[in-house]
Amino acid sequence: MFLKGECADFPGSWSDRMWGPDDLPNQRSQYDLRRAAVRICEACPVRAECLAFGIMVRDQYGIYGGLPLRARRQVLKTAQEAGFRFDPDDPTAARRLARYIRENPEIVAAAREKECKRRKTEQRNARQQRWRAATRSTGKAKAPAAATQEPMQDTLF
Repeated sequence: MFLKGECADFPGSWSDRMWGPDDLPNQRSQYDLRRAAVRICEACPVRAECLAFGIMVRDQYGIYGGLPLRARRQVLKTAQEAGFRFDPDDPTAARRLARYIRENPEIVAAAREKECKRRKTEQRNARQQRWRAATRSTGKAKAPAAATQEPMQDTLF
């Protein structure tokens, strides 16, 4: 029986934006599309095979099996530490890796958790850098924009 992925019937332009490189000018749109892609991958019957394929071809961009590049590298590292032999020229390696991933779903969960923590730290550091830059340019800390504006109700009526 041949199974196909949940993403197989998506239009090419959607697939490219959801699972492809990070190249949308609007970061919020990119983030929302990526979250949708990960949710679709979570329900996919060929998720392990897709993740194994992404690892084996060493694709540097996009989402495979619901994981971005760094998380895929973490899955491979964990599999290798457990004794998985990684040889991209071995025609059975992708099937063996997919079986290992299906048998050990905790490694995917751990890789996802580690990636989430890394992204949160990265976002926090970026916010701190923006705040520091604003503080240096004015000589004092700026109040948050929402705190200085009037309530929305007062401005409408």
